[in-house]
Amino acid sequence: MKRLISAFICFSIIISVASCSKQTTISQQSENTAETTTDLTESSAQGTKESLSSDAINALGDVEVDEGLFNVTVTVPADLAGKDASQESVDKAVAENGYVSGTYNSDGSVTYIMTKAKHEETMKTLSEGLDKSLQEIVDSKDYPGITEITHNEDYTDFKIMYSGDKVGLSESLTVVLFYYTGGMYGVFNGTRPDNIHVAFVNSKTGKIIEESNSKDLETNDKE
Repeated sequence: MKRLISAFICFSIIISVASCSKQTTISQQSENTAETTTDLTESSAQGTKESLSSDAINALGDVEVDEGLFNVTVTVPADLAGKDASQESVDKAVAENGYVSGTYNSDGSVTYIMTKAKHEETMKTLSEGLDKSLQEIVDSKDYPGITEITHNEDYTDFKIMYSGDKVGLSESLTVVLFYYTGGMYGVFNGTRPDNIHVAFVNSKTGKIIEESNSKDLETNDKE
């Protein structure tokens, strides 16, 4: 799980190319329908998932996108920029990716300025990177029940095809990654989503097994 979260953050920050269709399907490379077992209770799993998801949503709120007449400014907060970020690494990213400039700020955040054309290219690259990370989930032995992932163009609606009748703990915890994916794509694109919907669907019956919405987490935080 930590490795996949790191992969998502990496693709989002490096921003370093395939366009995303309105409906993207990510399927399992080989058949794998093994069942998973855990000693953790269902209630504790749900609590862990909500805690992780809430933290991810809150972190995304610190990303800023300022679109000017010719350039786009993207400020990545310290938590997402990473502990290894420095002016040297920022300068390297600017040179490799063709940005206008980059600044490592005193608070640990990083500000990139890029042309609008480069920003469009960046969003395509980000889309490609996120799809690659989603494919890792489908192919991973850690999530045997997930056979296919389908999402819409702006990563706000995910359909997870599942081989069993009840979502396992490890698969259930991937919801935080789907929330993170939709939120990250949205804030970098300057259109922060109001909600990200995730539905686990039985691959044989087509019925929804479990579904969740990121807006429900935000509502719970305010209560």
